[in-house]
Amino acid sequence: MAITLAVMASIIMNVLDTTIVNVALPHMQGGLRANVDQVSWILTSYMLAMVVVTPLTGLLVERFGQRHLMLASVAGFVFTSAMAGQSHTIVEMVVWRFLQGALGAAMVPVGQSILIASYPPERRGMAMATLGMGIMLGPILGPILGGYLTDDASWRWCFYVNIPFGLIALLLLFRHVPEAGRGRHPRPIDWQGFLAMAVGLGCTQAVLSLGDQDDWFSSQTIMTLTVVAGASLLLFVWRSLAVDRPIVNLRLLKNRALALGSLGIALFGLALYGVMVILPFFLQEHMGYEAQTTGLVMAPQGLGAMVSMGLAGRLLSRGINPRAVALIGIALGGFGSYLTLSYNLHIGPAWIVWPGLLRGLGLGFISIPLFTIAFASLTKADTAEGSGIFNLMRNLGGSVGIALVTTVISEYTQVAWNQMGGHITPYAQALATIVPAHTWTATTAPFLAELLAHHAAMRGILDAFVLVFWGFVAMIPLVLLIGNPKTGGTQPVVMES
Repeated sequence: MAITLAVMASIIMNVLDTTIVNVALPHMQGGLRANVDQVSWILTSYMLAMVVVTPLTGLLVERFGQRHLMLASVAGFVFTSAMAGQSHTIVEMVVWRFLQGALGAAMVPVGQSILIASYPPERRGMAMATLGMGIMLGPILGPILGGYLTDDASWRWCFYVNIPFGLIALLLLFRHVPEAGRGRHPRPIDWQGFLAMAVGLGCTQAVLSLGDQDDWFSSQTIMTLTVVAGASLLLFVWRSLAVDRPIVNLRLLKNRALALGSLGIALFGLALYGVMVILPFFLQEHMGYEAQTTGLVMAPQGLGAMVSMGLAGRLLSRGINPRAVALIGIALGGFGSYLTLSYNLHIGPAWIVWPGLLRGLGLGFISIPLFTIAFASLTKADTAEGSGIFNLMRNLGGSVGIALVTTVISEYTQVAWNQMGGHITPYAQALATIVPAHTWTATTAPFLAELLAHHAAMRGILDAFVLVFWGFVAMIPLVLLIGNPKTGGTQPVVMES
């Protein structure tokens, strides 16, 4: 029980941090004097760090053992959370968030290994189910807790709240978790491959996030980053195929099910984290919602995901074709996203709750079958490395999705501003129904500018929702092309998904 509480406290703290910050982003934007593109790096840097460091987890366990690695991860996560909470510039915040993601990347896989080793075989299913429920508390409690903390205290408490969780976890881990996992002859780390991956992914993320601000390839900086990203990623692929023990074993992608399943989970990450960025910005900046209300209306998506993950596990255990379950999830998630294409500046809370619930149900029905399909034909020896690729693609999809969504909102808001702004004159017939030309005063121009800003942003937000919708549609051919897998039901699908 003590080991379970220690691991649960660590993992809940880690998972909570991926969602608790979302509703506070508009407040952080003002407090850190940042624009929409810049503030999105608070989420992107965290996920990018997890993408880069997660493949090192197994190698680090071999060198330091599960206990020491978990203690170091939790202690570092608590420290960087406290430092992120006291940040006063966007650069400080991004640096501490990157370190927070890097130090916390090992928590979930190592925590899972500790729990599996702590329970007898006949009770490991219960342990994984308990841990899976704990992980799903993040998407449900994160927006709600973040909203209350932001409104009643400050956005900084979204980070400070990790400190009590972390101290409890550290005490329990130190006293009750035994040492395990350290190897007598640990494998060498392919540092060249690791550095190539880190530089390539980092530069790619920078191009996606900064391209809109710097006018894309007309900027020398963007051109340089693109060349460095391409060269680094090519070197990473070459190293992964050339060395015996690469950081990420890309040879496994010859397995069609794993390759297509990993692409599907990347689109899943885009849909999940893209919405997490769009909704708080839309609700607080343009609908006038408080952070608490934003968290409450966003929570049903997490609730729907938790319910559907449980149902998906039951359906798969009864022999239902995982492709059919995944297609049901895509239909639900796609329909929930399609409803968002009708949003305007006058919708009520129900228009946020019900599409969010449908989208959450869809995400849960997608993630479990995708994992099952991707791993159905892998041997036990390849499962661990396959899991690294699968989770790398999920986090990378989320990271890229955040960058794409913020770019679309920024780009198309400007386009809409120029298109609609050209029609605002004292003689425009449509405008005359709102402000007749003979009633224009000194306050009319600021009023119209504010009105134009809200409607232009609404256009940009709708275009971002279109991107999320097509993300669901793009999953359909991937699922159909995978083929009909044999489902053995032996994988810990709740945890890995």
